[in-house]
Amino acid sequence: MLKTIFESFGFAGSLLLSLLIFLFLILWLSGMAGITQPKDGGKVRYKPWMVWLAVLFPLYPIAWIINQIWNHFSIMKTNKK
Repeated sequence: MLKTIFESFGFAGSLLLSLLIFLFLILWLSGMAGITQPKDGGKVRYKPWMVWLAVLFPLYPIAWIINQIWNHFSIMKTNKK
C-alpha cells in the first residue's frame, strides 16, 4: 500500500498525504475525548446523540474541536485588552 501511494504521488505527495492522515487521526481522537469529557463535579457535558454522531461521522469531532479552539482563542483575545 505504501509503495502504491509513493508511486502515485511521489515523495512529497506521499509525505503530505501521510501527514494529513495523521493530523486527521489526532484531531478525531482529541475531538472524541473533548466531547465525552465530563465537566467539573462529574456532570455529563455531552448528550448521547453527540457521541453517536462523532463515532459515525468522523468529521463532527474535528469540526467540534476546531470550533472549541476558535472559541477559546476569541475569549483569550478579548481578555487580553
